[in-house]
Amino acid sequence: MKPEWVLIGFLWISYALNHADRQVVYTLFPALQKEFGFSDVVLGLTGALFLWVYGAFSPIAGIIGDRWSRPKIVVGSLALWSTFTILSGFSPNGTFLLVCRALLGISESFFMPAAFVLIANAHGPETRSRAVALFATSQLVGVAVGGSLSGYIAELLHWRVSFWLLGGCGLLFAIPLWRFLASVPPHFNGSPTAVPATFKSFTALFRIPSLRIVTAYVSVATFGLYLVYTWLPTFLFDKFSIGVARAGFEASVYPQIGTAAGLFIGGMAADKMYKRTRSARFWIILVAFLCGGPCIYLIGAGITLEATRIAAIAFGCFAGFITANQAPSAFDVVPASQRASTVGALNFVGAAISGFAPFLGGMARNTIGVGQLMAYTSAIYMVTGGLVLYAIGRHFQKDHRAAEAANVREG
Repeated sequence: MKPEWVLIGFLWISYALNHADRQVVYTLFPALQKEFGFSDVVLGLTGALFLWVYGAFSPIAGIIGDRWSRPKIVVGSLALWSTFTILSGFSPNGTFLLVCRALLGISESFFMPAAFVLIANAHGPETRSRAVALFATSQLVGVAVGGSLSGYIAELLHWRVSFWLLGGCGLLFAIPLWRFLASVPPHFNGSPTAVPATFKSFTALFRIPSLRIVTAYVSVATFGLYLVYTWLPTFLFDKFSIGVARAGFEASVYPQIGTAAGLFIGGMAADKMYKRTRSARFWIILVAFLCGGPCIYLIGAGITLEATRIAAIAFGCFAGFITANQAPSAFDVVPASQRASTVGALNFVGAAISGFAPFLGGMARNTIGVGQLMAYTSAIYMVTGGLVLYAIGRHFQKDHRAAEAANVREG
């Protein structure tokens, strides 16, 4: 098999562990309330703290990803977040767990910028969305495993075992991951030390109009995704009076089935359309917001578990359209030398905004209700679709030509 696709395989396993380690805590909310006496707001803070810290360190991670060895960053990030996951299982109190969640956010923030540069360097624009889509399916598996498996382990053994098991798998996998990345072709890594990435060059990215709109829609999409990831298990637990394990399975598996389909459909469609129009990825994302908005409303408004399940699958499908194309769409309007910084920018803004999803969900649970919060989010999705359409008509062509010219100058 060609090394560029073997690369996707190794990064796929790493990213599955990445999402499993961040997802595991959400299914365990009822157990944590019982063990540590967490309030609903503190439960929301458990999810929000991770995202806010993750976002705060993303600019640094992006700048470092444009300057240092990407293989070393990827492996080091995996080893560190796995260690903090194991430590989470030893938490003697809620404060210790919150600290571990913050440290998890720092260590995971360094993975994505470096990993996306490895993928972008290995795959040209004709296969990039498909490569990212395949890579992103690991997110689905990670969420499903972290969400559903942790629920079963909590019922059969203890909630702490979930953290120990996932963290141990990550530490073990770091060894073969390093052996492979040390042998990849040099152009996969590029020449990070030659790139003059600084905080000034990072902030300059926001002067690109199309990228500002990309960061806006990534923020909205991530907010909706984390609202579902964080609170759907508890929402189903409360609304339909099902057990922790069943709620974790319903909330973790069914949305991911839809997302898996959406990733492949959105990735293949974007790569095929790219041959006819360079704004193809923006068009795919436009469709995703206009169709995904009603779906997230129907999740919260579903009268039966079956109706909620169907809405979750549909929402997952259109979320997959966005996930497959958000980084590639950004790469269409920024120079290649700043790809890691670009991913850092997307993570920074996206995590900062989406961090409010678990926090507001906790506040809404016993006030307006999580379902009503989903209805408000649905309206924001529709507005965001209009913003993407504006970007296509007003800014994309100019920004794409500028990025192409910069790539020619930089060789």
